[in-house]
Amino acid sequence: MGDVLRLRKQHPCGSHEWEIVRLGGDIGLRCRGCSHRILMDRPTLRRRALAYVERGAPLDPAIERALYGDLPGDPLASNLPPAE
Repeated sequence: MGDVLRLRKQHPCGSHEWEIVRLGGDIGLRCRGCSHRILMDRPTLRRRALAYVERGAPLDPAIERALYGDLPGDPLASNLPPAE
């Protein structure tokens, strides 16, 4: 969250830049020009996105583990107690 994307089509306000404000089944976006908010499904966003303009702050490692589990090769995974 907090990443800024450049999309293919220009918004009616004239901006191409959208900030990610929500993650889930749908992605919440806020226009950087006029603050209009929309929801877009992931496949559509993948097709329409051209590039990252800015990257947001990284997630806390504890939140990443809760969302994605332990990833192979993750240096934090070795610090976790063994599963019982």
